[in-house]
Amino acid sequence: MRALAILQLFHIPHLRQASTALGVLLAIGIGSSGIFPPSLAAQTPDTNMLAPLWIDALDGFELRPPLNCDVLQPKFQAAPPQKNGTLPVRPGNLVTFVNNSLRWGIIVHLSELEKAVPLKTLLDETVAEARHNYPKVRVLARRMVTNSGKPAGILVLQLTTASNNKPVMRQQLIIRAAPKLYYLLTFFSPAGQADGARACFSAMIKTFRLLNMAKLQQQRAAAVIAGRKWLQGITAEMLKKKDIHPHLYQIKVNGKGIGYVLVSCYPGAEDGYTGMFSSTNARTFLPNGDAILSKVICFWAYAQQGKKTGPATHYTTWYKAVETLVPINNPQEVKMRQERIVIDPKTNKPKLEHIKIPYPNMQIHWVRETGDEQSAYVPQLDKHGNPTDFFVRHRWMTVYMQRRHVLPGQPNKPTHFELPSYMPAYLPLTLKYFWPRLVNLAKPSAMGFVTFNSGSRRLGLRLLRVRGIQRITVNGRKIAARHLTEQLDPGIANLWVNSRGMLIKYLGSDGSAWTPTTAAAMNKKWKARLAALKQ
Repeated sequence: MRALAILQLFHIPHLRQASTALGVLLAIGIGSSGIFPPSLAAQTPDTNMLAPLWIDALDGFELRPPLNCDVLQPKFQAAPPQKNGTLPVRPGNLVTFVNNSLRWGIIVHLSELEKAVPLKTLLDETVAEARHNYPKVRVLARRMVTNSGKPAGILVLQLTTASNNKPVMRQQLIIRAAPKLYYLLTFFSPAGQADGARACFSAMIKTFRLLNMAKLQQQRAAAVIAGRKWLQGITAEMLKKKDIHPHLYQIKVNGKGIGYVLVSCYPGAEDGYTGMFSSTNARTFLPNGDAILSKVICFWAYAQQGKKTGPATHYTTWYKAVETLVPINNPQEVKMRQERIVIDPKTNKPKLEHIKIPYPNMQIHWVRETGDEQSAYVPQLDKHGNPTDFFVRHRWMTVYMQRRHVLPGQPNKPTHFELPSYMPAYLPLTLKYFWPRLVNLAKPSAMGFVTFNSGSRRLGLRLLRVRGIQRITVNGRKIAARHLTEQLDPGIANLWVNSRGMLIKYLGSDGSAWTPTTAAAMNKKWKARLAALKQ
């Protein structure tokens, strides 16, 4: 099971009760076999390896959770702004991080009390309530600290849950953000992992910080203005002059190699316009034997089309294709490869359509305007055109952008979303990895752009920042590089480039890392897996 299944709520007398359990201190029954497999042995993690920074600009906090965590975010209904234009607080669980292999659960919670309660009183009541609900409770640590300039407390308890009669350690950082407002960071782990879990909790709370929301909004507004101004002077022609050559990078996730990616930029034509293409071609080898070939192609039209002026602002397209090579292990999979799912654009209902074998190399083009991908199962053919014991799972997603309109969906039936003058400009996806080639790297700066956030399935703000010079290690060598960041809440990607803006290293918000490599090195490393693809 990939997510926590059981939540046990700890009632605190001062906290306001509601149907959605707003304003409660909570604990997770992580000893339950319904949550984590009982056969998993306790492991001691490398506590120096925290995941990339997680920023929740809406709820006003940031932290670095442990590596290898699944993320659960509750679905909030957006409340209208208050009369003064500020956003109301959203009490409840803000985010949950789960590491199933270690049986860890980390929750960030916001509690709004009915009346002001001193921090010491809240700690006393938390301990008393735990002793009331659990027969065996030990207070391992309790001390007053400060965090983000606010009074805070650290409380570490060992208790035995009713679900499995095994001791659980609960570590909490409780911050009094306002007289009636508390942030809680709660970390649950098996008591047998006390040393590793306490070391990781200590490292994690050092990265937990409350954000200055007023200052943050000012910085974002300034970044939006800077982004609009910068983009007005940037064209696809300028990107062409950079003469960017293809670059190959090896991909690692949490320090383990999983494949490689080729990043390219080249001129071409699309939809009657000439312009620049950028593409990423990635090969990923999964532990279960699946091999994924994915491709993302983006197009950005020139501002000048021959003797005619190009699109008013920008015209871009984005095409994504993913192919996963999977062995045929059972008859059901064989049946799946004989059918494809087609969605009727008029009724929006899916239906199964029989396909011939060998597959006639047709494509499914329909994609919902929300960005949903459609799948088709097709066999891999040998050199004689006959089906093999593998099939390929295809997925397509196309998003179109034109001028100041965001156009998700099909090119002939787009859904328009007007970008008013007060909204951020749209950053052409062609520049996802190449904007450092066009920005001034000599001084720190920040720019904000609107983009489609596939994680939250809505438009979001992409913040690009030039940070300064850092010394980093790439392929065992220490070098000086320019540090840049790309933030799309709640994650941050870190980029390091040379003085010309060429990418040297990329660290994604998902924990993936790209570093330069060669075709010879990748062919040698993945020789056996590549050979299997040619069978």
